[in-house]
Amino acid sequence: MENRKKEIADICLICEGSYPYSLGGVAQWVHELINEHKERTFHIISLAPPNPELTLRYTLPSNVIGHTVYIVQDLPKGSYAGRTPPGTWEIIGPALKGIIQSKSFEEIGPLLGFFKEHKNILGQRILSESESAWNFMLKLYEEVIPSGPFKAYFGTILTLSTSLYSMILPEMPRARLYHSVCTGYAGFLLYRAKLEHNAPCFVTEHGIYTNERRLEIAIASWITETGSLDLALEDKKKTLKDFWLNAFCSLAYMCYKSCDEILTTYDGNREIQEEGGADPQKMHTIVHGINLGDYQGIKEKRKKHPKTVAFVGRIVPIKDVKTFIRACHIVKQKLPEVRLYALGPFDEDSEYYEECKKLISFLGLEDHLTFTGKVNVKEFLPEIDLIVLTSISEAQPLIMLEAGAIGIPSVASNVGACDQIINGRPDESPPLGQGGISTPLVNPEATAEAILQLLTDPTFYQSCSKNIESRIKSYYRFEQQHAEYRKLYDKYIPRSTSWQG
Repeated sequence: MENRKKEIADICLICEGSYPYSLGGVAQWVHELINEHKERTFHIISLAPPNPELTLRYTLPSNVIGHTVYIVQDLPKGSYAGRTPPGTWEIIGPALKGIIQSKSFEEIGPLLGFFKEHKNILGQRILSESESAWNFMLKLYEEVIPSGPFKAYFGTILTLSTSLYSMILPEMPRARLYHSVCTGYAGFLLYRAKLEHNAPCFVTEHGIYTNERRLEIAIASWITETGSLDLALEDKKKTLKDFWLNAFCSLAYMCYKSCDEILTTYDGNREIQEEGGADPQKMHTIVHGINLGDYQGIKEKRKKHPKTVAFVGRIVPIKDVKTFIRACHIVKQKLPEVRLYALGPFDEDSEYYEECKKLISFLGLEDHLTFTGKVNVKEFLPEIDLIVLTSISEAQPLIMLEAGAIGIPSVASNVGACDQIINGRPDESPPLGQGGISTPLVNPEATAEAILQLLTDPTFYQSCSKNIESRIKSYYRFEQQHAEYRKLYDKYIPRSTSWQG
């Protein structure tokens, strides 16, 4: 999409792996943010993985005046290697090492300038296929991980470097303010925007990106060696997994240093952000809110039905659906009449979905646990008694707010804001009481016990139902959330001119 009349957007939203091509809480948050701030114009940068299937999941609102897609690791061919500009690796090398080895980024500015000057010839031939690129990688290997397996190292450095190159070569859309929904490569673009345009920069962290990458790297089969998984950046012998983790920690640090506002949806994230280099004076919590009007009438649709438990979310490893399946097996033995659902898309990780189906078959749950695929959850809510989340990483799950708004309690692993939604923030006044049960991670037994307690103790269930509904209506309102964002946007880009769509 081209900018309408070549306008400079008020806000450039940088979305990594989400809007508008993926469903989920973060993408929904982005869509609602754009729609709620109709007085602002937006340009969307979508970061997509290599070889993406880019199917729009959302219709872009009319105040989106531009949309740019960056494909991570996708480089133009560029000029032939024989035309490599003099001093290429003397400029690229220190900048790349600064990202993967330390929190020293003085070389990034010259790197951006060099790429801008030579953007017409830089590309795959020079940056990843030339003899000089090969010599640079050999030299870097000797400096950073000389005892590691070279083949694995080569794949790692090639992936990391080409990912960064693909974030530098495309032209950065102009905007009055840049707002990223995570750190990572999206956060790197904030750093670039600050250096190139000196514009205000925000980041809103839903989950903590470095923590999620740490979990993924820890179980990654494509990284063949085990490592200390140490997030520290001090000089010591490193493994390839540490190599990746340090890079993502460095990108987070760069993001924080570029930001004028560092936002999160959950108080517990702020300590982690500060450990990663965030300035406490710039940190604020703005919780998700929901439009309570959307849920008026849903509660009245509830009618008598079998006791029903539903997992809601993508069928992917970070959601730990297998723990839910194992908990269902225990629950079914005690409550044979219970209905069990897993509501959510299963096409993102087909291998993991197949593993889940095999586990269901092994436990004899084929006729009892239904995987629906993508659905409109609101249509299911009238017949659900309990929401279950077994994630090993979460931010502030939207489904817990949606269900809670009509009095449906949750059983959720104690990650992100889940416990805070269930039991209340420390400053809740007066304390409203328990609105479900918070459980340990990767614990089918505890999850099953919590489900059974809520489904077999009507007095306890009704208390949790009342408490969670009161909490959502008091503290998680859509208008409160966007009033805070509107105040921040107005602080940095006063509405002297407004676009009316």
